[in-house]
Amino acid sequence: MTMPSEGLPAEGMAGAAPGGSISDARAGGALADDAASADASVEVVHAAVTSEPLDEAAARAAVDAADAGAVVLFSGVVRNHDDGRGVTRLTYTAHPTAEATLRGVVETVIAEHGQAHGASERAMRVWIAHRIGELAVGDAAFVCAVSAAHRGEAFRLCSDLVDRVKAEVPVWKEQFFEGGGSEWVAALG
Repeated sequence: MTMPSEGLPAEGMAGAAPGGSISDARAGGALADDAASADASVEVVHAAVTSEPLDEAAARAAVDAADAGAVVLFSGVVRNHDDGRGVTRLTYTAHPTAEATLRGVVETVIAEHGQAHGASERAMRVWIAHRIGELAVGDAAFVCAVSAAHRGEAFRLCSDLVDRVKAEVPVWKEQFFEGGGSEWVAALG
């Protein structure tokens, strides 16, 4: 089980329990009812929805290991434009179940990945988090890091995780524009 490390927020920390299921590092309890469905060769070192800033370097370091020939890092950052309008900042709001949903999505994607592609040659590791609250242009809003023995499996799992979290986790974005005004952006679907 991975414990919080320097640079990572202690709240919402998650580690891998035997069998590859995600567990809360503080309570040590399994979050998924069907832990056996998870790919045991994937260790989730962090899965959270947090108001704390996301640290891409810490995410990468958390999944790095001597047996990892590839580390894929996705960082969704706040950009300064949308549909021809200047964006000054964003606010992300999450449903109270967002973190549990995120962890469930991670569990499901890992299980599906194992069924579709088989077990990895070496352990894969995942660090994933979505930030909520007010974010400035350039801030990381969503970070997913995956390490694996080979690049193909790291890219594939990272991409699948990002797509599914964006589609299924109840986090909503309000963007604020230069000159005033704001707009809610559909974050689901």
